[in-house]
Amino acid sequence: MAVPITTEYPIAPSADAGLRRFLPSHPGYYEGILVQSARQFASLAMCTALAIALGGGHYSVAALAAIPFVARISHLFVPRLVLRYTSWKVARAAFWLERIGFLAAAVSAIVRPGHATLPLFLSSLALAYLGQAIYDAAMSALHNEVAKPGAFGEYMSQKTRWASIAGLVLGVGGAFGVDSVEHAGVPTHVARAVAIATGIAIHLLIARPFAQMGTIARRRAKRPSRQLTSITGRGKLWPGSQEEWAVVHLALAWGFAYGFGARQAEAMAMGTLGVSVGTITFLNAALVGAGVLGARTWGRLGDRFGGKGLMAFAMGAFALDPVWTLLAMYVSAWAFLPAYLIWGVFMTGWNIAQSLALVRPTGHPADRIRLITMYNVAYGLAAGVAPVVAGMLLTVMDARASTRAAFGALFAVTIVLRLATIPVLLRLPAARAASPRHISTVYLRLVKLQTIRGTRRVGSAIVTPVAALYRLVARAS
Repeated sequence: MAVPITTEYPIAPSADAGLRRFLPSHPGYYEGILVQSARQFASLAMCTALAIALGGGHYSVAALAAIPFVARISHLFVPRLVLRYTSWKVARAAFWLERIGFLAAAVSAIVRPGHATLPLFLSSLALAYLGQAIYDAAMSALHNEVAKPGAFGEYMSQKTRWASIAGLVLGVGGAFGVDSVEHAGVPTHVARAVAIATGIAIHLLIARPFAQMGTIARRRAKRPSRQLTSITGRGKLWPGSQEEWAVVHLALAWGFAYGFGARQAEAMAMGTLGVSVGTITFLNAALVGAGVLGARTWGRLGDRFGGKGLMAFAMGAFALDPVWTLLAMYVSAWAFLPAYLIWGVFMTGWNIAQSLALVRPTGHPADRIRLITMYNVAYGLAAGVAPVVAGMLLTVMDARASTRAAFGALFAVTIVLRLATIPVLLRLPAARAASPRHISTVYLRLVKLQTIRGTRRVGSAIVTPVAALYRLVARAS
């Protein structure tokens, strides 16, 4: 019998009230703020722009898109590492691996050692994204450990909201900064490499909140066994139950569908439409900032209904995302703006729902992340192959048709692949999981109510001072 993949605790009320709503109240929120801020500068979009500046073509962009996905295969070993060394120690080691990799990539882009530039740049990024993958997997367990029981969805939504705000602010500043530096005459590869180095500097500030999270995790730990035999051989790492095989099937299908068009929209925008790297950075900041919208609603819906329905709801939006890219390519580049905003809103829901659906609420940290580890490994394998196939398609189409026709064919295939993945997700077994239609109805109703309440608050904030001033004038007269 499959173990339920929704929370086993009742929903805990939010502890944020009064002024605490306007300040991060947990070290995990500060960790999210600093990580998201750093990744706005050392982002995959910035690395793609830097690869193009170094002379990379379709295959270079495809290889760059595949690297983060292939790095997820390392998740296969993370449960064992967490079991032996704790999630906090694994995340700390991965943090330094990620920083060293990005620093080496920035240095190689600035120095440009001849024909070895692109291979060295991509190899350094492979090291960086390996560290990032291990860090994210270990943090999945650590965030689960430091969150209050029964409020993991609320915790993740608050963390996402703060991270989105920070990413929006620094992303907008970084966009104008990179464009201004390039317009001032600084070589493009130097300006973009310095942006990555800036992300490294921001990430170093994570030390204090990260140490506080380790303290909380150790205080709440119940002496979990550190014996490696707790994960016995192949049975714990290889799918065994119907639920686990369904998760692997979903990961393979969605990984290939998602990875097929990964980074190609940005490459098309910069290479074909002439969109600047600053504009792409701004759009990515808007994507992150859009995560603020509805983050709390996503978390509460996840705590109440489970993650499966939320994932299906978000996947429908992701499947139609290439439509906006086609509009940007053939109608107006302004279509990128709603595309990134919508993606940001639903990416927040997807991340929260995935954590709720695939991270266990109880047990040893290594057991909590075992299911999401299987998902990430299978996802990484499929998503790592997909960009290479997409690069081959673009190369073949370029020789027979125009560049826009080649990208149009790529995005059309992406839409079909993503829509075909939704039935695979709906076959995922889940306890107490509401249907996507019901969740979408509840979500839209909540958004409507929150919009009405927000409008009333804004109206009250405007009317109250005016009314007070009117009364003062009336009394004086």
